[in-house]
Amino acid sequence: MTTPSSYPLIMMRGIVKKFNIGSEEELTVIPGVDFDMHSGEFVAIVGASGSGKSTLMNIIGLLDRPTEGQYFFAGTDVLNSTDDALSSYRSQNIGFVFQNFNLISRVDALKNVEMPLMYAGVGRKERAQRAEELLAMVGMADRMHHLPTQLSGGQKQRVAVARALANEPNLLLADEPTGALDSATGRMVMDMFHDLHQNQGVSIVFITHNPELAAECSRTQTMVDGRFVSTPDHGVHTVAAPLLAAAETTSPIAEIPSGEGSSAGVSHPLGSPGQPATATDAQSSTTADKE
Repeated sequence: MTTPSSYPLIMMRGIVKKFNIGSEEELTVIPGVDFDMHSGEFVAIVGASGSGKSTLMNIIGLLDRPTEGQYFFAGTDVLNSTDDALSSYRSQNIGFVFQNFNLISRVDALKNVEMPLMYAGVGRKERAQRAEELLAMVGMADRMHHLPTQLSGGQKQRVAVARALANEPNLLLADEPTGALDSATGRMVMDMFHDLHQNQGVSIVFITHNPELAAECSRTQTMVDGRFVSTPDHGVHTVAAPLLAAAETTSPIAEIPSGEGSSAGVSHPLGSPGQPATATDAQSSTTADKE
């Protein structure tokens, strides 16, 4: 039997996403795509506005469910679970970086980075230490007590990256992270992603409309009208069959018990898939344009 360590980090089969189902305005944004990614990859998903790339990102990030299809994350059938369990699983396994930073304006950089750790049940002293280390790693040690309004665009994005890495996720999802920055600052942020990938071993999915930035990544998938323009070489055919065959019997993500290191009993800032929550629900902004 194939061991979990041999599974791809992401394996999607037949992903379909429709909106306004059953109405005259029914819209199919993703008509059916397959997507695989291994741990340690830096993969770009590139496409024009409206190509479906942000919609796919929301599904990859467990912010939304597909209308049809199967999705395995690190060998786990993540769609076979409750929204609460999925929210907890997402907070532990996936970090997000967005074009508009989505920092909480009323608290400083340190507290912004601490936020995911607080919701994960990490103690105050430990989360402060972890946040300080992350801010130092992204070159923001001397700005950790500044409010977002006191930071430049590039500095805000560095804080956002540190926050995304707080819970040591298996995957970093970056949605147009250089889109709101000037070219020089965008170059600096892109170099930071390269450093995270090459020197920290971070697995990254990089969503962009810029083919030049996409070309810097280790692999590029181009989306047009909700489809990849060429069939991806998955390279995981030996594990696809066992995973798909086991899908109907795969146990859902276990509900996480309350206690240290748990987010149970706490309303996670990311909310449940398809259900925006608080001001820290950075993800809700990405679903609005159905990209």
